[in-house]
Amino acid sequence: MSKTIYLLVGGEATRLKPLSEGIPKALLTVKDTSIIDLIIDNLEQAGFEKFKLLCSIKHKEQWEQYQNQTTRSIELLFETEKLDTAGYIVQNIDAFEETFFCMNGDLLLDMDFETFISYIENVSNSTICSVQVDNPSRFGVLHLDNDKVVNFIEKPDDLKYGNNISMGFYYIYKKDILKIKEYLNIPASFEKDVFPSLAQNLLLDCYKVDGNMIDVGTRESYIKAHTDINDNWIAENVTLGLNTEIENSVVFENSQIGNDVKISNAIILKDSVIPDGTIITKEIYK
Repeated sequence: MSKTIYLLVGGEATRLKPLSEGIPKALLTVKDTSIIDLIIDNLEQAGFEKFKLLCSIKHKEQWEQYQNQTTRSIELLFETEKLDTAGYIVQNIDAFEETFFCMNGDLLLDMDFETFISYIENVSNSTICSVQVDNPSRFGVLHLDNDKVVNFIEKPDDLKYGNNISMGFYYIYKKDILKIKEYLNIPASFEKDVFPSLAQNLLLDCYKVDGNMIDVGTRESYIKAHTDINDNWIAENVTLGLNTEIENSVVFENSQIGNDVKISNAIILKDSVIPDGTIITKEIYK
C-alpha cells in the first residue's frame, strides 16, 4: 500500500486575522510547532513517508521556505487558481495512483491511523473517516446505511440523520472519481460536490473513528488546541504585571502585560503592549 498522502493546505484562517494575516492556515503554530508539522508527526508514526502538499500559489514563498527548512520528503503542488478542496485532484485524476490517501491539512486529529490503514485493505470503495459530535448543526452530516454513505446533509436542524461528521481524512479510489468526473464542475469541493456524488452512486463507505478532531480556524478552537492540559498557554519572554488575571487564553512571545489587566478567552499576539487596567475578552489583540 502507498506510503504517500496528499495534504490539502490551500486554506486561509480568515477568522483568525490578524494572527493569520498573510499566512496559510497550516503554517500557523500551536505551542510553537506548525500545524503541518503536528499533522506530519502523527502520519509518520503511522508509516507514511512522502507528503504531497496541495498549496495555493498565493503562498508559494512561505511553502517553499518550509520545504527548504524541513528534512522530510515534501513535494509542493501549486494551484494557480482557486479550485476548492477537490478541484486539483479531479482535474488531474489521470495522473494519480489507483488508490491514495488524502487529508485536510489544517485539522488536528486524534485517531488510530494504523487501524484505519488495516481496515481499508478489505474495502473496495472510497472511504471517509467519521467522528460523532454532540451538536452536528455546524457541520455536514453523513447520512449512513450501516457503513455506506447514502447522502450528505448540510447543517441539519436535528439528529434525524445522526451525528457522524467527516474527519477530513480519506482513502480514495481513482476509479470512483473517474465514474463521477463528468458530472463535476471545477472548482469542486469534496464536501459539497465529490462526496455527495459518490454517495448517490453508492461509491462511498464510512469508517467510524473513536477519536477527536480540532479545526483550529476559530479563536475558540485555536485556544482549545493550546489549552488541553493547562488553563492558558503563555510563551517565553512574556512580562506579567501585578494583579493580572489570565483565563483560557493564548499569549505569544515578548508581550508586555501591565498591572491589573484582565484577559479571558483571548489571543494576545507577539510583541503586544497592554496598558495597566486593560480588560480584554473574546478577541485577538494586537
